[in-house]
Amino acid sequence: MRLIDDLAARRLYYQRSLATLPDILLIEIPARFAGSGLALHRYYPVILESLDEQQEFETFLCEPRATLVPPALLNHRPSAFRAENIVFARYEPKALHWPWLLLCCWPRNYTAMVPSHSELFARGTYTLEAFTSAGEVDLAEAELLAALGPHEARHVRCAAGMIGNA
Repeated sequence: MRLIDDLAARRLYYQRSLATLPDILLIEIPARFAGSGLALHRYYPVILESLDEQQEFETFLCEPRATLVPPALLNHRPSAFRAENIVFARYEPKALHWPWLLLCCWPRNYTAMVPSHSELFARGTYTLEAFTSAGEVDLAEAELLAALGPHEARHVRCAAGMIGNA
């Protein structure tokens, strides 16, 4: 059995809007494995920082296996992303019925407050939430900004259809 044929048969790539951000592969987990530990109870996000990681992960999904395993190949790999400020990145779905994603990139002074064995930060740097609409993302961003204060976060919005570099 291969993960790509069962556990990860339905997936969608969310491409980065800035060259310094990661791509995200969102896997829709079959109902028999769904649960509260997943985004919206059914999605498993994979943060891909490079083309090499994307290819490595696709190879991982295609490997023959005796049993299903979690697609956690990159979960504990340290991030190459470094930021001095908190960065919010909104990922719009490019297919119907897929969620919006809000990726937050946290600087070291925040991640260091959490025990190193914690699962709070993916790859030691990121948090990611899924939402059913852009309006829900707006509300989540506003709540985070209100909690952090205006001096803590840098909010960058790209105009529709524009590609940027940071």
